[in-house]
Amino acid sequence: MSRQLFEYHTEFSSFQYVVRTKKLFMFKSEEPTTEPDTQGFLEDSERQNRLAQLGSEGWELVSVQPVVKGEVKVGNQNAQGWAYGFALPIGYLLFFKRPISND
Repeated sequence: MSRQLFEYHTEFSSFQYVVRTKKLFMFKSEEPTTEPDTQGFLEDSERQNRLAQLGSEGWELVSVQPVVKGEVKVGNQNAQGWAYGFALPIGYLLFFKRPISND
């Protein structure tokens, strides 16, 4: 009995967050948020083309794993210390496989 063999491929797909522009008189600054840019992620034609190419080459998406970074904020307000932390996704690892012929 022969076993099915597979080859594997991994890709990283980055994830962006909404950046808000603040204006104060003649000064302008950009402030990152923790609001995900989901629409931009879904409409990224480069990502869609890459997934279509992988699919046409026989790659099957089998798993997705988020890649996160730790966000920590520490402060001292009115002589009382405070801090908080959370995991913020920065992208996704995409795991693919495709069968190898047993010739």
